[in-house]
Amino acid sequence: MARTIVLFIYIILSIYCFGACMMDYFGIYEPWKLIDADDFAAFHQYQGSRIIGIFVIPSGVMTLFGVAACIFPVKYVQKKWLWLSMLGVTFDWIFSFTMQIPIQLELETRKDLLLIDELLYTNWFRYLSDVFQVIFVLVILWQIIRERSIVAAKISHR
Repeated sequence: MARTIVLFIYIILSIYCFGACMMDYFGIYEPWKLIDADDFAAFHQYQGSRIIGIFVIPSGVMTLFGVAACIFPVKYVQKKWLWLSMLGVTFDWIFSFTMQIPIQLELETRKDLLLIDELLYTNWFRYLSDVFQVIFVLVILWQIIRERSIVAAKISHR
């Protein structure tokens, strides 16, 4: 039962984080170009502090539950789907720490349209890893639904 709970928390957080990152990538970054340079650093710092609680911490928790789900898998989910989903998570963290965070730290001090454009460009790497990850999470969810349907069908035939 604990393994199933861990897996469901991972699935729920994965779907939540996917939605949050899509908003971040496509709804938040592009409009930064419209913010006045004098206000940009303060705005970026304020918005960045809110993103920590809304997206970064849930992503970290999701990662921990994903690792736990891989180490302690439920029997009716193929381990390869769990590990492939975690591969997407791993690449997302790598891209975040090597590309995105350095740009974000620089943008905390000043507005720079070239850096914003670079942020938008490097977002595509994170986007692809997030899509990769959530596809496998949805495959896992489909496996769970299929397994439960099979169990329900066996029970109803008795």
